[in-house]
Amino acid sequence: MGDKSYTSAAKRLESLPEVFTGSDLTVLFGWTSQIASTYLANWRRAGLVKSLGGRSDVHLNRVKNRHINPELALRRVFPLATKVGVDVLREAGWTTQIPRLPQVAVPQPGPIYTVNDFELTGRPQHWFRQVAPGVEDVAGGIRRLKPAWALIDMIARALDGRVRNAWLLAPDDLDLEAAREDVAMPHALAAFGINGDFLTDSAYGQLYDEIGLSERRR
Repeated sequence: MGDKSYTSAAKRLESLPEVFTGSDLTVLFGWTSQIASTYLANWRRAGLVKSLGGRSDVHLNRVKNRHINPELALRRVFPLATKVGVDVLREAGWTTQIPRLPQVAVPQPGPIYTVNDFELTGRPQHWFRQVAPGVEDVAGGIRRLKPAWALIDMIARALDGRVRNAWLLAPDDLDLEAAREDVAMPHALAAFGINGDFLTDSAYGQLYDEIGLSERRR
């Protein structure tokens, strides 16, 4: 009976795409939401499915692909999801810092779920238009800012008194020389209206100290 049940689950999942929703199950198999939730729970326990988490109702089909990129699931929920922050700079070789979770910007107004594997941060709709020239599309994953744009976005948030919990990499943890030499940097500075002087060692260090002091006062 156990083998037959397991085979049945595998066959059902073979008929589903690599990324699917609980609603897909109700449509394809004629299940109620409760029955679909029960199957999903059983499949997760068996290691056949991994869920994006929260209230997203998006799931990774590990029968179809054991190594599926969870970014595909996130993109299913938030088509405009854009990786920002330290992870972009780490991938560019500008820092060796590894964030606890990659930071991803998603549109607001709109729901922000607590999901596995990512830290979601809300950004207004105009921000996505503002950064459009500095966004790279990634096959099989979510979009991400180019490194220069990711750094200037961080600096812009640090300069904006309305942004709570803004932070910067410590000067010793950031290759500012590489940032200054990046060909995309003038475009990023212009898009955010940021003075290039903030990329000098002294000005960046002063801003970093001011942000740290501001956080300690709160």
